Amino acid sequence: MSYVIKTEIDIDASKEAVWDVLVDFPRYGEWSNFSRVEGTARVGNRLSMKMPGFSFRPTVTVAEPGERLQWSGTLISERLFLGRHSFILRADPDGTTHLTNHEEFSGALTTLVQRFTKQGGDNGYTAFNAGLKRHVEDRATPQDRT
Repeated sequence: MSYVIKTEIDIDASKEAVWDVLVDFPRYGEWSNFSRVEGTARVGNRLSMKMPGFSFRPTVTVAEPGERLQWSGTLISERLFLGRHSFILRADPDGTTHLTNHEEFSGALTTLVQRFTKQGGDNGYTAFNAGLKRHVEDRATPQDRT
């Protein structure tokens, strides 16, 4: 069984400008009220993540600058619980960037996660996207919008 949360947003800036903010983990506290992250966006690196109510240490599995960032984490084993979080950036013809924020949960404990996230709507994913958009657009230069 798997459970997916997927949110999307358009940001008035280049993929590179969005990427720069997305992987600047130490500055998440300036714009995200949903998560705090320590570490670097390099494949194989472990991150330290804090979110409302819990913390965990996922591993970066994909880091393609300006394109895609993904990390995954387990609880004891993948059969019990696996969470895989992806950010996909797509340049649109008008110069904006389309961000897809995608999380997939699988394993025996998925139903518990599903109940927890349904109580909180999308559990902060839309707010995260909005905060990222605001921060990127506030700091974007004209070159970032091409």
